[in-house]
Amino acid sequence: KIENGIIIVVPSSTTVDFTGSNYGFGALMKEDGATGTITLSGGGTIDIADLTKGTIYELSPSKVVVSNTKDVYVLKRQQ
Repeated sequence: KIENGIIIVVPSSTTVDFTGSNYGFGALMKEDGATGTITLSGGGTIDIADLTKGTIYELSPSKVVVSNTKDVYVLKRQQ
């Protein structure tokens, strides 16, 4: 779900690819208890459970997979 063209909410049990029209997102924040994985555009993955809720992480995701009932918010970078 895109809100105002600057934030994508990745809802529970959803996968979002950050290519094409979703290119340019470069930060994210998770809800308390969110789990899943973040695949980085430069390679590698991060376990969402290892991130601290409410902290904004400057990462360049190519894909975000949320595997439980919580949300992850992905923010577009100002160019």
